[in-house]
Amino acid sequence: MASVYPLAKGDTGHRSLTTIDEAFAQIAGLATAVEGIELRTPASSIGRVAACDVVTEAPLPRFDHAAMDGFGLCALDLVRAAPFDLNVSGRVFAGSVGIDAIQKGHAVRLLTGAPIPGNVEAVVPEESCIVSADQVRVLKAVSEGANIRRRGEDVPSGAVIVRRDERLDARHLAILAASGIRELQTRRRVRVALLSVGDELVPAGEDLRPGGINDVNGPMLQALLEASSVEVTDLGIQRDNLNELAEVLRNAAARVDVVVSSGGVSGSDADHVAAAIADAGGTARTLKLALKPGKPLLVGRIGSVPVIGLPGNPVAALVNFMLFARPLLSLRAGTTASRPRGYLAYAAEPMVHRVGRTEFVPARIVDRTKDGRARVTLMRPYGAARLNPLVLSDGFVEIGMERGDVAAEEPIAFHAFRTEFSI
Repeated sequence: MASVYPLAKGDTGHRSLTTIDEAFAQIAGLATAVEGIELRTPASSIGRVAACDVVTEAPLPRFDHAAMDGFGLCALDLVRAAPFDLNVSGRVFAGSVGIDAIQKGHAVRLLTGAPIPGNVEAVVPEESCIVSADQVRVLKAVSEGANIRRRGEDVPSGAVIVRRDERLDARHLAILAASGIRELQTRRRVRVALLSVGDELVPAGEDLRPGGINDVNGPMLQALLEASSVEVTDLGIQRDNLNELAEVLRNAAARVDVVVSSGGVSGSDADHVAAAIADAGGTARTLKLALKPGKPLLVGRIGSVPVIGLPGNPVAALVNFMLFARPLLSLRAGTTASRPRGYLAYAAEPMVHRVGRTEFVPARIVDRTKDGRARVTLMRPYGAARLNPLVLSDGFVEIGMERGDVAAEEPIAFHAFRTEFSI
């Protein structure tokens, strides 16, 4: 049986805590799409958000063409009972001009992508034919329109091929290229300021002083951000000093769209992020989430710039980034976002869980069910500051706050790292 995070001392139950959905709604309320439009080529637009609908003037396909290698027949020969023989009157390759028409009793050899002659009404696959010299025997009849890709059957002229507020990826690049689109309007990148807070922190790679701890969250969060379509300003490590923090936050809010911090939000005497936001002219509140790990979460704003303060423990910071910061950045980019729900998996072992807080636990896929669903087991020992189970796992299982123990083979939500780390 797996041990899990118990309710922290002082918790009186989930009724006194903010649920994930309630916190998500508060954070989503801070987000409006950034202003600023850029004209970009499709190739340079990957990860950007379309600022308006993109309409194609070209139909797709642009002309009737063969869907496979075979022989084109005119309508008068389609009604014949197979097998029957036809004279081969020519060959057309993809990229060639082709021929105008064929006569009754004749077929034209067509390779995949070849333009369809004007009176060809179907293409017989070559595997349904026997070729000898300049004749072809059709062994199997086909219906009118068979194996022909018609002009505009995929996309008609004047259709919207990329919708406003869609984030562009390789799929969009393909249809933009096919349509001959050379430029499109996209929203500019979201500018994000990133900082780690704590007197104990030492930059990664530097020698530790007595009592020092290498900054883990800074490199981790910067890697997550730089793998996305945002523009990151790394503000480095900031001390637990109210005045210094206020100045840093005030300056950052003047030139970015979102501020993401980690550390300094748990409510101890050394935690000054909320007060620093107030001194910088903003507002902030620290939520106590019904979540493990990641109970403290700061939500604030300086002017129109949202500030999200993540916990200092790295696993807690990662969970809260996935649940809240990533969707916030998507909303600021101008696209849609919803509370991450993971996908359906099954517990490969019993999992003990106390009702009251939603729990995210590192887990590894051990095998799959007959229908392809992952079966997962927990990585032990795990905790908010343990990194090795995180590295060895494939994602997080999510056990809801109202759910008790999970029996083996019961369904469970699973957040795979390969899909949850992108923005």
